[in-house]
Amino acid sequence: MNDRQKVLFRQLQLMILGLVILAGGVLADHPPFVPIGILVLVYGLFRFMMLKKIVDRIDQKDSKGKSE
Repeated sequence: MNDRQKVLFRQLQLMILGLVILAGGVLADHPPFVPIGILVLVYGLFRFMMLKKIVDRIDQKDSKGKSE
């Protein structure tokens, strides 16, 4: 697994953690866990999208540097 995949996979794990917290809060009837799970899920999604853009820009710069 290369560095790009590792970075994105860690953010995916954060989103999955948010889903688990959310599901646990709903299934176990613990209302405080539901908003926490939603916040962790949204935070992981936001980080995933931002880091994906950053990694794509770095890849584009690397590919331009190699072609010149």
